[in-house]
Amino acid sequence: MGHPALRDLVTTAERAARYSDNGWWTTVTLIDRLEHHAQRRPDGLAIVDPSGEYSYASLAADTAAVAGGLQRRGVGVGDVVSVQLPNRYETVVAGLAALWVGAVVNPLLPNYRSRELTHVFRAARPAAVFTPDHYRGCDHRQLTVESLAGAEHSAIHVVVGTVQDASSTVSFDDLRGAGPVAPAAVDAGAVSELIFTSGTEAQPKAIMHTEQTANFSVRVAYDDLGLGAGDVVWMPSPIGHSTGFNYGVRFAIYHGLPLVLQDRWDGDAAVDLVTRYRCSYTLAATTFLQDMIDAAERHGADLSSLQFFGCGGAPVPPPLVDRAAQAGIRVLRLYGSTEVLVGTWNRPISTTEQRRSTDGLAMSHVDIVVRDESGNEAGVGQPGELFTRGPNTCVGFFDDPQRTAATFDADGFVASGDLVTMDAEGYVTVVGRKKEIIIRGGVNITPREIEDLIMDFPEVSRVAVIGLPDERLGERMCACVVLTPGGSLDLETLVSRLRAAGLATYKLPQRLEILTELPSTASGKIQKHELRGWLGNAALSEAPTAQP
Repeated sequence: MGHPALRDLVTTAERAARYSDNGWWTTVTLIDRLEHHAQRRPDGLAIVDPSGEYSYASLAADTAAVAGGLQRRGVGVGDVVSVQLPNRYETVVAGLAALWVGAVVNPLLPNYRSRELTHVFRAARPAAVFTPDHYRGCDHRQLTVESLAGAEHSAIHVVVGTVQDASSTVSFDDLRGAGPVAPAAVDAGAVSELIFTSGTEAQPKAIMHTEQTANFSVRVAYDDLGLGAGDVVWMPSPIGHSTGFNYGVRFAIYHGLPLVLQDRWDGDAAVDLVTRYRCSYTLAATTFLQDMIDAAERHGADLSSLQFFGCGGAPVPPPLVDRAAQAGIRVLRLYGSTEVLVGTWNRPISTTEQRRSTDGLAMSHVDIVVRDESGNEAGVGQPGELFTRGPNTCVGFFDDPQRTAATFDADGFVASGDLVTMDAEGYVTVVGRKKEIIIRGGVNITPREIEDLIMDFPEVSRVAVIGLPDERLGERMCACVVLTPGGSLDLETLVSRLRAAGLATYKLPQRLEILTELPSTASGKIQKHELRGWLGNAALSEAPTAQP
């Protein structure tokens, strides 16, 4: 899968050789690691999900058996296998089985519907699709039929649950009953993951990773953070997203750690799982952290086992890091994307202020640079766009040479679209997203600065500042706010407080929208394009406004 020319553009042969010579890229695959742990520690705890606990021996055996069922139905090296399942044991098995036969695993969020799935199936052309029968009120069997038809494509449809029509679907249990096969011989440099971005942009991108890029990323994270054999991975982020698949499933299986899966998000259930299994590591967005802290404070729970809470994907307010510490959680803010997985991460040895207010240092062997609008390296503390290059970098966008060329420069650096500052010690802080810049009267405004100030209001639980069309100024600012229970806020108070905080007049919002929720991806990123769609057609004159 993928075009060799795209991979050459991203990582030259010279850099690829350097990555291999230094041991940053190896020939070891995730399936090699699974077999290793199953042989060395067959009774070791591998997976915990709502149905029970599973050993590494059971996980390897079930993976080999499901792989046998796929192979006997013609699925093999280079084929795409889409997996749209919740955080369950079967999801891990399905993803590993795809890798076992040398296929490309395509994790999909369970909340994708026909629009998203039709796009994925049209682009990826999967040989097999794994889904539940029903999940959270959705008939996934019918949804898959409609989406495949819309994509004008056919695929083996494997259903976890009750199969009513054996002529069009295959049950997961029947597939597993076909008997095991030996793992396929695969090139660790070939594409093994096809991951669609989670939707902060209107048109999802299909990003390709290999065993080399993905395994480097989980190895360097393990080493840089200082994890060990006694750690336990807790993963509430969806496996259908890069975060859940790579920093949950791949991270745990590669290092032979227990993986505790949480399916339906609930802060109280999260506290119970973490305390019961003494979970020590996760990577999740701000929403998960905030809800968990709320639950811990209600119950007086001690979450001190959770010493590696990687948090990113959305702003992480410093006061939330402080609250987490009071509950025993050590938050390690980070910066990542599907293209580079994790690029920067705070370390356990980072100072309290660095962990509160920055998004960390570059991962070992990863190059980062901050460039100003002229393309020159920005000075210390000066904002600019973050560019990343390293053994963690994807190998391009599937079947999209134009987007690949536009995203990667001649030296293989990924243009992130994110605005950051870097201090003298190399710590990076995200200050906004380049494409989220609001241009009001010809002046650029970074929403992140305003959002951070509003998040300090005691009445505010969530906030997003967006630009809406304005005939005279080009754009006007709208603050979209979710309040805490019992909280109230009006535009006059909002503007008054921001003025008192020293915010420049031209940065003050002209509109306030109180919402019950902010549209977000499953990984917690606020979908500002959805907010603009909701609010963009409403006349500003119909909403409360101020003239700062």
